[in-house]
Amino acid sequence: MSIKENVAQAWKEIIGVVKVDEETEQEGTPETVDFLCEAIEKVDTRATSQDAQVYPVSIIADGMMVDGDAEVKGDIEIRGAIKGNITADGNVSVTGKVQGDLFCKKDVVLISAAVLGNIIASGAISLDKDSTVVGNMDANNVTIDGKIKGSLSVKKTACLKKDAVLIGDVDAGRISMSEGAVIIGSLNIDSDFIPSIEFDEVGI
Repeated sequence: MSIKENVAQAWKEIIGVVKVDEETEQEGTPETVDFLCEAIEKVDTRATSQDAQVYPVSIIADGMMVDGDAEVKGDIEIRGAIKGNITADGNVSVTGKVQGDLFCKKDVVLISAAVLGNIIASGAISLDKDSTVVGNMDANNVTIDGKIKGSLSVKKTACLKKDAVLIGDVDAGRISMSEGAVIIGSLNIDSDFIPSIEFDEVGI
């Protein structure tokens, strides 16, 4: 059934018969139905255009080797290997190898991954104990349980778990370290995240 037929049927069921005078009565006129159809089509078109476009997940499969840069509008899963820079508007999941810089507007998850390059994410970066990164990392939050050789810049919280090994400087808002985690480098905590402490009472 077309939109026009649907509207005509709905008009008849909801409005029913409209009395014009005591002797005559008529159903919703064709002009009324056409007007409603036009209004519905405009609303439907407007809603469709305003809906956020959903992009499929891009996948570099196991055993696949990509030589060149990659730029994706949605999420990307790297199960194989890529030699080139990656730019993603969505999330990035790496279970393979990356030789190049990674730029992500959301979150980056590394599981049994190897990355030779910098990782910059607008969201969070997480690194499991079987992953290795040689390069700098920059994100809102970072959780590390693997190995990193490079500097770490974290706007909010850097969490180093027990198997984490970091060779490089750390600049973070807050830091959390489990027993066994190792940092070889300088550590700087943002003073904005440190509560003010009064030393007057102890004469300092």
